[in-house]
Amino acid sequence: MKNPENLEKIVEEVEHGKHGRPESLKKRLGEETYNKVQEAITEKFQDKTIKEIIKEVINGKYGIGEERQLKLGYMYEIVQNQINREYFCNLRRDLTDRQIEILAERMIEGEFGYGIEGKEIFEKDYKRIQNKINEINGSEIRYNENLLSIDSYINKSYTKQISDEELENEVGVHLFAFIKNKVNEMNGDTFRYTITEECIDLLANLTIIFEFGINKEREEKLGELFPFVQNKVNEKLNCKTRLDILTKPIYLQI
Repeated sequence: MKNPENLEKIVEEVEHGKHGRPESLKKRLGEETYNKVQEAITEKFQDKTIKEIIKEVINGKYGIGEERQLKLGYMYEIVQNQINREYFCNLRRDLTDRQIEILAERMIEGEFGYGIEGKEIFEKDYKRIQNKINEINGSEIRYNENLLSIDSYINKSYTKQISDEELENEVGVHLFAFIKNKVNEMNGDTFRYTITEECIDLLANLTIIFEFGINKEREEKLGELFPFVQNKVNEKLNCKTRLDILTKPIYLQI
C-alpha cells in the first residue's frame, strides 16, 4: 500500500469515496505517501480557480466533512476558509506552508486580480503569501507575519488598549514613531516624533503589500509623508516616476 506506484489507483479510489477518514488513510499509507496522494489530488485543480472550486463544493460535488477534505487534497483548507468568509463564519483553518505556496503561485498568475484584492481576501495569511511570493521572485524583502495592521495599532494606542512600551516592543522604534504621530494627530496634540529614512523604508515596504490601500486611501493614511513614501516605493519597484515635493515636515529627518 505504501508503494508510490499505487498513487494513481489510490487517488481514483479517493475520488470515488472509497476511503474513510483522512487520518486513517494517512496511518495506512504512511505520511510520505499520503502527502504524495494529497499532491496528486491537488494537481487536478490546477485548471480551476478557487471560485470555481467553491461553486462545485456548494453544489455538493465533493460531499461534506472528511469526504470533502480527502477529495480536495491541499485545496481543502484554502477553499473552506473562503466559503466561511463568504458566509460570514469567523472560523479560519490554519494553512500549511505548502498551501501558502499554492496561493502564492496562483496570485503570481493573477488569479486574484490586483494585489489589494488578495490582501482583502486572505487577511491574516496575506503577509505569509507575500513573503512566499517574494521568495519565489528572488526578493529579499520579508514582512513580520505576526504584526497587526497599522490601523489596528493606531486604534489600540488611541483607545489606550496598549501601552507605549508594549507598542514599541511589538512594532519597533520606527513604526512606533509613525503610529504615535497619527494618534497625536487624532488627539489634537501637535507633538511629533522624528521620522527617519529607516521609517520611510519600512512604510514603503508595507505600502508595497497594500497595508495603506491605494490611491486616495493611501494618501490619507500616510498623510504628509505620502510623497516621500511613494517615491521610495517607486524606487524599490524600479519605477522612474517621482512625485514633486513642495515642503518637508520639520519632524522628517532624511
